[in-house]
Amino acid sequence: MKTDCMAWKTLVCLGVAWVMGANPALAQAISSRGTPVNAGKSALGVGGVIRLKQLTGIGPRSVLKSPDSSGNQRGDIREWVELGLQFDTEPEWLDEVVFNFFALLRSRETTKFTLLKGTVTYIDVARGRGRKGGAYIRPAALARFGDVMGVAVEAVIKGEVVGSLYEGKLGPGKPLPVDWWKKPELVPREGYVMDRSKTPFALINFDEYEALK
Repeated sequence: MKTDCMAWKTLVCLGVAWVMGANPALAQAISSRGTPVNAGKSALGVGGVIRLKQLTGIGPRSVLKSPDSSGNQRGDIREWVELGLQFDTEPEWLDEVVFNFFALLRSRETTKFTLLKGTVTYIDVARGRGRKGGAYIRPAALARFGDVMGVAVEAVIKGEVVGSLYEGKLGPGKPLPVDWWKKPELVPREGYVMDRSKTPFALINFDEYEALK
């Protein structure tokens, strides 16, 4: 219990204190209700570009088993976590949209936190609703770093972050702070979050997803 409390203080209490200094009303709302599911900022109402609508990646529904293959010599099937994203776009065409995906994992043994980051780039994105994208966490990350406690995504167009979306909490009454993936205490590890082309799911429902760069 003491170890868990220390881990909580390291990540969340400092974050909440930072939020309180910047916006006391917002801090009070977050501490009383927790971080809303799929909270974040959308650029569609501001710049008329993109709206991030839904982000998944927490819980058993986000866990996918590698498609079985007759060539599997190991005899076991590994589990991946899908960070699924739905978004709307307003311009007739977007030449390129970059998504930065983040996942916060907590060790089952030590309660240590690990932040993972991966970048996915889509090209020739046409105007539309319910566009699909996403990224995947490698099985080794789950075995090494623990369970997914929070997920976040940033949309980047022409080098500018134009929207973000996040969800997750550490338990009842323990919300993640606003923009938790930006905290200097968390140094992201790369190489564990990847696009579909580098996973066993590359050709599954291929036409439902935007074209990768």
